[in-house]
Amino acid sequence: MRSVRKSLVSIVAGAAVAFGMVTTLGASKARSANPEYTWNLVALGQGGWIGGPLFEDGTVGGGGAISLNNGGILARLDPTDWTEDDDGNITVCFDVNIRKGPADALPASLCSPPTQPTGTPVHLDFLGIDHEFRITEIR
Repeated sequence: MRSVRKSLVSIVAGAAVAFGMVTTLGASKARSANPEYTWNLVALGQGGWIGGPLFEDGTVGGGGAISLNNGGILARLDPTDWTEDDDGNITVCFDVNIRKGPADALPASLCSPPTQPTGTPVHLDFLGIDHEFRITEIR
């Protein structure tokens, strides 16, 4: 009786693991949109970085982080979406999730300034900090 119960528990556990693997792998491959661009926004000096792929359906992959005031403010940056205007300028938006420091130290979400996808770094002032912003089209 004990070995039957042990075998039954092993079978149920194995099935649960297999089900978990199938659903996890299925979800990870669910994105059907192809990447159209890659992007990165990098502070020159103290600040942060963020980047990843821009998918043709307007979604964004990747992520980043920011550190200000010598580590007094730390935040995770989670990209949300991107748009392209009639002139081909791209704007990327992302959420700011404060991990350390005052909850109102940074806005809850930010967007990059509209920028052409040149594949080369563009110097800009973002949040009062010098940055390089690069958007590269995937061919």
